Amino acid sequence: MTFNEIINVILKTIVSYIFLLAILKVMGKREIGKVSTFDIVVFFVISELFSLSLNEPEMSILHSVIPITVIVILQLISAFLSLKSSKARQLLEGKTSYIIYNGEIQQEVMKKERYTIEDLMVQLRTKDIQSPDEVSFAILEDNGTLNVITKEDCNVMDPEPLISDGKIVKHTLDRLSRDENWLNDELKKKDIHSIKDVFMCLALKNDLLVVKK
Repeated sequence: MTFNEIINVILKTIVSYIFLLAILKVMGKREIGKVSTFDIVVFFVISELFSLSLNEPEMSILHSVIPITVIVILQLISAFLSLKSSKARQLLEGKTSYIIYNGEIQQEVMKKERYTIEDLMVQLRTKDIQSPDEVSFAILEDNGTLNVITKEDCNVMDPEPLISDGKIVKHTLDRLSRDENWLNDELKKKDIHSIKDVFMCLALKNDLLVVKK
């Protein structure tokens, strides 16, 4: 490698580093912290594009910057659609999978997710839980993490909201065998007359937790 090629690689590395920091800042804490399957694919593609540019001294850094910029824009659009539309969120991120719901192991869900009894027990033991009987809800996240709410700590009828940013989360209502009329009646008891006025509504065991917009 010639001196000029070395200098070129160093400059590319500096540009790539600064550009990567800017990308992570733009994509925000949600994408970084969540680390879903979709995000992992995006980060993997970004790293590969940077590698191609750094490994080929004669290749312009723009050959990496341009496609990475397009990928980041698509990621931001996807995040925006997920925020505004529950259908888009389910399409991009998948539905929440309950391995244990209301104290009962969901065997069909385990089969669908190819999640074994051994997988369940290992993840429970890492949380100092000896038996599924201690668990009220066990939620399998998109990144493979099992989040657990024990019966001792559980204060909710369902971990997911009934209302999210002024929109009814219908599958939560369905799981609780409730309908929109019941939800509206409960909100009226709290002097709330429109779903659109609610930022978040969560079904507690004895009440509704309501956060207004």
